[in-house]
Amino acid sequence: MRAERRGAGDPLVRVQVRPRPDGHPRIGFAVSRRVGGAVARNRTRRRLRALCDRELPSMGPVDVVVIPTAAALPATFPELREALHRVLARAGAL
Repeated sequence: MRAERRGAGDPLVRVQVRPRPDGHPRIGFAVSRRVGGAVARNRTRRRLRALCDRELPSMGPVDVVVIPTAAALPATFPELREALHRVLARAGAL
């Protein structure tokens, strides 16, 4: 199971991707305390969730874990969107 996992990283966000046997994608978020306090972590999670909702229709049947770095908090929405799209494509989720 672990051998099937692929990952990709960027200074703003990292992802882990694993294929799923059924036909729809699932996305999870792992936001560390290094990102900030509870308010900062939840804000970062909400921003990433909004971006992932836009990418969801183009994803294949995969499990994705999105892991933001501390640099994701001050990043603008377009910077975060670019970074997320880039790592999802590199990991094979798109």
